[in-house]
Amino acid sequence: MASDLAKNESALAPSQRLRVAYVLTLVGGFLDAYTYFERGGVFANAQTGNIVKLGIAFANGARDRYLLFLMPILSFIAGLLCALSIKDFLERRGIRLVRRSVIAVEIIGLAVVGLLPLGEQWNTVANCVVSFVAAMQYEAFSTFRGEAIATTMSTGNLRKFVDNLYFASSRGDMERLNSAATFFTIVCVFTLGAFFGTRACDVLGQAAVVPAIVCLAIVIVMITVLRKRNGRPEQTPDRPE
Repeated sequence: MASDLAKNESALAPSQRLRVAYVLTLVGGFLDAYTYFERGGVFANAQTGNIVKLGIAFANGARDRYLLFLMPILSFIAGLLCALSIKDFLERRGIRLVRRSVIAVEIIGLAVVGLLPLGEQWNTVANCVVSFVAAMQYEAFSTFRGEAIATTMSTGNLRKFVDNLYFASSRGDMERLNSAATFFTIVCVFTLGAFFGTRACDVLGQAAVVPAIVCLAIVIVMITVLRKRNGRPEQTPDRPE
């Protein structure tokens, strides 16, 4: 089964290759470490914590805290809408640049974050921008090698690892075992990204987003090279300009 997956890998769209998933997941873990250590001790990639804190603020009547938790949530929603808008705009014109365009916007957003000074007010802005670009990545890159894989958070990936491992061991399903290995590797890569993010914060401080920007640029290059290698056109000829 592993050899079949290796053969099928070359038939996949470049943006759905596992190597792309690994780099994006590395960035996901990296950014969580960055916002935690440099931007006020928060995890900006996922919004569960902010939603819970918003509910607590409502319960406690802490009106001065509403916006602090609501803004990243709204930024995440805006990021999802932006990614969907880019996808709709380009696909209606037959242009195959959706995911690379999303990554380009993510790079610009992180460059802005790197320029923002440290401090409570600026940290809120920075975390909102990270939430925005993380949502774009989450929306645009959701499937790799036929598996629904999240590159900006790990809870779902961890559950799928356990699910597949259970069915592989209880039913001897080798396909499930391969899926379990994929999700386990993804979780490990996310952890590795958090490790590198922590070390980058120690050395670079507020500018620690630079390695993440470099990784995202590498993703654009990877997808472009793979498309050219596979002879895939950048524009669908049978669709209107």
